[in-house]
Amino acid sequence: MGLPSLRYLYLNHNKIRSLESNTFVNMSKLYRLYLHTNEISTIEPFSFTNLPSLRYIHLYGNNISHIEEHAFGNLTSLSTLDLTGNQLNCDCSIFPFWSWLIKRSSIGTSSKCSNGTLVTSLQPAVLETCHPDNCPQCFNGGKCGAMGYELICDCIGQWTGTFCQETQCTSYDCGFGDCYIDPVNGTAQCLCRDRYVNYCPGTLCYFY
Repeated sequence: MGLPSLRYLYLNHNKIRSLESNTFVNMSKLYRLYLHTNEISTIEPFSFTNLPSLRYIHLYGNNISHIEEHAFGNLTSLSTLDLTGNQLNCDCSIFPFWSWLIKRSSIGTSSKCSNGTLVTSLQPAVLETCHPDNCPQCFNGGKCGAMGYELICDCIGQWTGTFCQETQCTSYDCGFGDCYIDPVNGTAQCLCRDRYVNYCPGTLCYFY
């Protein structure tokens, strides 16, 4: 925004659905930020960073379920983060926000999970399993992702298995055709020229 002298910013009741990263740059004097009663569902990385004078952030009454890693940073004066009325998804995806919050006990917050549990009361022993260092090594384009309180490989294409190293095509006999994984149901099929069949005899693939 580039308003270095602004101290109070009112953006509430504006049906805002998202905030781009670094929206509030060059606002070193910003003291109070009102973003309540909008339609924000996710707080993106670097949404609130490098705001040394910011003391109050009002985000209550939105639809926030996810807070991405690095959403908050270098907020040295922050004393109140009001997230009342938002139902946060408290699976492994909450780990970055939880880690940031418990290191800053001076910040008053009412952030709660969708089941009503305070984020600050989540058990460290459970969430430590969500540490990025515990991500499995995923192959063939798979990405580490959260499923509940577990980190798993989210596989793409024909790849399956714990580490995205398995495929139905490995053991699926297509004869003279090519194996293809249906993107909808994940089952293997045989592709013979422009046909999908269970098996491709040479006559079907080359002589019709």
